Formats: sequence, structure tokens, C-alpha cells
Amino acid sequence: MDGKRQRPKWLEEFEDLANERLEGGSSCHQVHPIVENWYMKLMQQEPPTSRDSVLQAMSCLSTELITDMPDEIFETLFNEDVDYEDITFWIQELLMVGRAFQMALDRGEFDDL
Repeated sequence: MDGKRQRPKWLEEFEDLANERLEGGSSCHQVHPIVENWYMKLMQQEPPTSRDSVLQAMSCLSTELITDMPDEIFETLFNEDVDYEDITFWIQELLMVGRAFQMALDRGEFDDL
């Protein structure tokens, strides 16, 4: 991974290819409205059904993410009187959205992009 951007280098060739093949430039600009519509629909419904063990694992992972958070971010968040539980719930929501996104990818909801 590139230390500055924290993303795998192998991903760049695929992004470059997508950007070259799509008219009008960046693939993100063309895909974003589709993903945005999916996200808005997701936020209006119940989260994906999950076994209790999955929910517990996501709860534990959110704690690990906070523990592993860079000091600068941790200090910024918690110096502003942000409640620890609010951050934990937000991270759990991010994990749930990521899980729902992966499920949508697996179902082929974005195959036409």
C-alpha cells in the first residue's frame, strides 16, 4: 500500500483503465449518482439481516478501529467532547453500509456500471 493514500497500488491500474474507457473523464463522476441512489435507498430501510455473531464481530471490530486510530484523529475527535459511543456507533454504521454494499455487489446490483 502507498503510505500516503492507504490504498493498494494494484488498484491504480484498474482505476486508470476505467478512467480511460469512460467518456467524460473520471469513472467516479459517472458512477457516483448510481451509488448515491443505492445509498439513499439503503438508509430508508432496515439494515441487512445479520446473525448475532456478525453484529458482535462488527462491534468488536469498531472498538479495534478506535484503538488503532491515529493519535491525531483520536485527539481531535475526543478533544471536541464527542461521545465515545457516538464514534463507535458511527463506525458500526460504516461497517454495516460496507457489508450491505458487498452484498449488493454479490447480487450483481452494480454489474451494469
